[in-house]
Amino acid sequence: MQNKNWRILFQVFLFVCLFALSVGGRAAAQDSGNSSQIFITGSKVSSPPNVDLTVYGMDGSGNPLDFSQQTLTVYHNGVPSGPVTANGRTSVGTFTLFLIDIPPGVSAQLPAIQEAIKQFASPATMQEGLDVVAIYKAGETAAAQILPPEQFHNSVSNLFATPLEPELGATALLDSLGGLIDQINELKPDPAMTPAIVVMSDGTDVVSTAFSENEIASHAVAMGVPIHTIWLTNEDLSPGSQQFGQDYLASVAAGSRGLTARLQDTADLGAIWGRIASFRDQTSAIYPVQGMTGGEATVELILADGQSVSAESTVTIPGNLPMITIDLPLESRELSLPNLDKPVKLRFSTTLAWLDGETRELAAAQLKVNDLSYDIPVVDIAQFDVDVSNLGLGMNSVEVAVLDIQGLRVTSPEIQLIVTEGSKSLPPELEPGSGFLAMAGRIFLWLVVLAILLAVLIFTLRKGRLSGLADLIPRGPSHRRSAKPAEAPPTKPVIEAIQMRTIARIEVLDAETQTQPLFELSQIVERIGRSPAQSNIAFENDITVSRLHASLHLEGSHYRIFDEHSTSGTWVNDQQVPEYGIQLMDGDEIHLGAVHLRYRQP
Repeated sequence: MQNKNWRILFQVFLFVCLFALSVGGRAAAQDSGNSSQIFITGSKVSSPPNVDLTVYGMDGSGNPLDFSQQTLTVYHNGVPSGPVTANGRTSVGTFTLFLIDIPPGVSAQLPAIQEAIKQFASPATMQEGLDVVAIYKAGETAAAQILPPEQFHNSVSNLFATPLEPELGATALLDSLGGLIDQINELKPDPAMTPAIVVMSDGTDVVSTAFSENEIASHAVAMGVPIHTIWLTNEDLSPGSQQFGQDYLASVAAGSRGLTARLQDTADLGAIWGRIASFRDQTSAIYPVQGMTGGEATVELILADGQSVSAESTVTIPGNLPMITIDLPLESRELSLPNLDKPVKLRFSTTLAWLDGETRELAAAQLKVNDLSYDIPVVDIAQFDVDVSNLGLGMNSVEVAVLDIQGLRVTSPEIQLIVTEGSKSLPPELEPGSGFLAMAGRIFLWLVVLAILLAVLIFTLRKGRLSGLADLIPRGPSHRRSAKPAEAPPTKPVIEAIQMRTIARIEVLDAETQTQPLFELSQIVERIGRSPAQSNIAFENDITVSRLHASLHLEGSHYRIFDEHSTSGTWVNDQQVPEYGIQLMDGDEIHLGAVHLRYRQP
């Protein structure tokens, strides 16, 4: 009888405590879960003077913010910069931490708990190699790890090959949960990952020493960690205690912008998994900086619709970073073409500098139009012509990428070319050979040619070389020259021997392009590359090969190979071909990107 009275008193005490928890939790939900939050998880400066921030945000209900529909303001070292442009999304990954509270009264649900976690850690929700999951259980004073952070589905399945067992001692849900909130940034394998905690519990707490009931939700919001709760039925509790435990879990979820569900409601569990997965991708937010310099800069990003919603971070800008821009006015970014079946030659001008003011050399350069890249000779980076073959009607993105001798690679800020259908019309800045320098160059060339011809003429006159010119002019029958006997034309075998003489051969050992296994070399210059228009030995499908990659020049009876400013270089017997080339010998092996050749000359 006495034990029964103590049990009744304990349940009354627990009822009062849970009621207080419920009311406090609802108040916390009202105070902490009604505003948006934004987070800066990364930054890079790969297209100076633009800074690229990786950001994500959640609204007051815990849903992801769509920054393409939001206006953002940015301060760079306290100075307003911008505008801020949402430039697509990138997959960063999620970090989900499960906390399971399993006293003896929930023993019957242990298989369902395991199945629910395995359902989360499946291809439908968790993307291997990107998302990470960890599992803890509530202990007497703190959470105990039973699965460290893992990014593979099988890790969870292997864990549950040994079934869970209930905790026989007292468990402290609040202390375990609060401690994990404090540690979550340290536990994340990648600081940029979006965190979430999933609590599976009956909602009661026997012991709590470090955290009060009202602190959990507000603390989670401050750390940017939504808590999703899944209620377990504890058969050892009275119906009233069970209800208030469920209410408390619901209030924690609402107060931290999470979702709540009962373990047996599979549809609600799927909603929680979907909410977590919706934060896998984050937004690329780009803004320009006027007068960019190297060093560390403090960046503050503000949600314009709510001035109190902001995030702050530090961006590091290398002082030795190259910076390249395409010099093309806005009014000159529209052109008209009758059709897009043939490549169109365009001229581009760029400005290249380094943030520290030093001038360095470039190792490689490319023009990228939409999804296709064109190699640029680095000596022509200031102004170059390109046969662009992949323009489309409407908007076309154009960038220039450079790699300097330090190994630093940057791209220019992207510009858009608008192509319309009609008679061919190019802006003067895009017209090949246009511009004052090109015109001056052509005039100078003509003057040089004219001066050479004039000098030859004067020299010839002085030497009397034109004195017999009159004899070359026909004067009628009386002055007809006697016909010189015609030489016999070369015989057919001689002509074929001259035209078809094979000097050497190239064997194709490895290439992605389906082509003939053997090429005969008979011309003075043989060219190898990806473009059939520029090379007589072409590997069209090998993107590792430049459009014109290398050339073979006949010197005496052997060929010498030269690299034609290719991106990946030309190699003979594992030796990179220098500027002055390498004379080829029988059996030499040649590598051009992924293409493997052998030179044969008996």
